[in-house]
Formats: sequence, C-alpha cells, structure tokens
Amino acid sequence: MSEGYQLLEQGERLLAENRIDEAIERFRRFLDGFPDDIEGQYQLGIALYERGELEEAILRFERVRMLSPIDPRSYDGMALVMMEKGDFEGAVNYYNEALERDPENVDLLNELGVAYHELGEEDTALAIYERAIQLEPNFGYPYYNKARLLVGKGRYDEAIGNLETAISLYKGEREKLTDVLFELAGVYEDMLDDTKAVEVYGEILMLDLDNLEALASLGSIHLDNCEYEKAAAYFDRVIKLDPQNDGAYLEKGYALGCMGDVETELEYLERCLAINPNNKYALSNKGAALMERGMLAEAEGFFRRAIEVDEEYSWPYYNLACLCALRGDKEPCITYLKRALELDPALKEDAMRDICLEKLRRSEAFRRLIE
Repeated sequence: MSEGYQLLEQGERLLAENRIDEAIERFRRFLDGFPDDIEGQYQLGIALYERGELEEAILRFERVRMLSPIDPRSYDGMALVMMEKGDFEGAVNYYNEALERDPENVDLLNELGVAYHELGEEDTALAIYERAIQLEPNFGYPYYNKARLLVGKGRYDEAIGNLETAISLYKGEREKLTDVLFELAGVYEDMLDDTKAVEVYGEILMLDLDNLEALASLGSIHLDNCEYEKAAAYFDRVIKLDPQNDGAYLEKGYALGCMGDVETELEYLERCLAINPNNKYALSNKGAALMERGMLAEAEGFFRRAIEVDEEYSWPYYNLACLCALRGDKEPCITYLKRALELDPALKEDAMRDICLEKLRRSEAFRRLIE
C-alpha cells in the first residue's frame, strides 16, 4: 500500500474512533496527493460534518458528485447536512436521489423515514420503515425508529414489540443496545408502568454500571413514588460520579426535605446554586425551605429570583401566594395564585389542600379561581 493510501486508511480508522481532528488532518494530506479520489473526498466530508463544518462538508460532497454522478454517497452526505440544518424537505430530496442510485440500501431507507418523520409525514415514514424491515429483517434501526413513531401515536404495545426486536438484534452491541433500552424505559414511563421502567434501567446499569442518565432516572422514579431514601441513594451515586451535576444536588435536597431534614436540604440546594446560580428549581425550593423555617423575607427573595430566571415557571408564584397568605396579605396572595394557576392548572389540587391557604379557601375570590 502506498504512503498516500496509508493516510486514507489511518483517517478512516481515526474517524471510526471519533478522533475527528486527527482524521481530518490525514484526509487533507491524502487529498494533497490524490485530489480526485472519491473515497477521500467523501470521508473528509463526513469528518467535517461530524465537526460541524457544514459548508466545507457540502463542498466535499459536491466534489464527489462531480467526480462520480452515479455514486449515491454524495447525496447521502448532502442529506446528512440538510438534516443537521433542519431542512428536512431538502434531506428527503437528497435521500431519494441516493435511493435512485441504490434502491435497496436499507440505511438510506431508514434515514429517509427519519426525515419524513421530522416533516410530520408519519404514515409515509411508517411505510418506509416497514419497507426497510422487509428488505433486511435483521437490521435494528428501522424497528427502533418505527417504535419512536408509534409511541407518538400512543400505540405502546406495538412500540414495545418493535423495541424488543431491536434489542434482540443488538445483543452484544452495547452502545446501540443502550439507546434502545432507554427508549423502552421511556415507553414504560409514558405508560406509568414504573416497575417495568425500573427493570429496564436496571438492564442499562448491567451494561454500564456508571450510566448517569439511568441512575438519575431511577432516582426520579423513586422520588415520584415517595421512596425518598432510595431516591437519595441514586442521586448520591450521580454526585459521586459527576460532582458538578447541579440537578443531582437539587433532587437529593428535595428527597431530604421530604424526609423532614430541611437543614440538610438547604445545604444541598446551596451546593446546587453554587454550581448553577440560575437553577430556577433550586431557587424556588430554597425559598420554600426557608419559608418552612419562618424566614419569610429571605424566602421571598429566592422566589423572585426564580421568576427573574423564568417568568413562565409556576411554582415561585404559587409559593409567593402561600407566603402572602402566611403574612395575611389576601390581595397579592390571590394575584400570585391566579398567575400560578394560569401557568399550571394542575396546581389547583395543591391549593385545595395546602395548609397555608386554609383561611383563603373560605373567600369568594379563592372559589372563583378554583371553579
């Protein structure tokens, strides 16, 4: 093998290892000696696309098309760029051009289905996924993408069947298998089947003991089910693996507060805010914890800071309503409660049972809000 083609081989290996900058350097050196090599131009285009240099990637794919108009890869590459730019109609056109040159390429069919799905043409996407499956029943991606589409339609049982098929096809391929398992866990969460979701997240942890997303998801499920000690343990693991994860401190603090340890909850919320001073959830939760301790002025400051971060976040308004109720300020209490309910009508249930709003519930203004 010549020295030039050794550079091409090295670049392809580096690209497969996601060492993008090094791959680009090898491809450029190779093309200095072989500017009309189709493989080199295409591989450099892919590497540039991976690095986000889309305009030069387009030039490389256009060069492939000039060198070989019948090569489907130039159109495939252009479709990838269009997908990245959010031009899904353009992507569909390029994928169809590629398929005219390679009509039974299941990779291209799968990607065309994704493009149609993004365009909102779900029936067309579904038909394309099914065609890809018919051509190659042992290709996992169409099952996975078909399942994602079916979930959006609420056809959960069919989605689960397709995901289970994809799982059987990806045994031994940890990265692909993990993606499919996450999708399956999400389906079970949508179905409110936490038991099944926990099982699937457990399978992910068997593949990757330190998977932060799975650990955090398990913590959240246990938190939602009022299993605070289990939730705290999972968020502890997240914090140990990722000490700068502000969300883990937030959720661990919330679990502690639900267990009655408000003092330690405040410590975790402070650590969360040290990492991310604009965490609106931590600002609101810290205000609530301070309010619970009777520190109303300090609590109000945190509620207002949360609103500054996100004026559409309902809980600071609700908490300000509670704070005003504790102070006996009926008019601003109603104003804040009205705003909270406009943003999140589900808060009516909290308002109907919250102790701090007990006196307010006797008023006509409160009844009008709830009706």
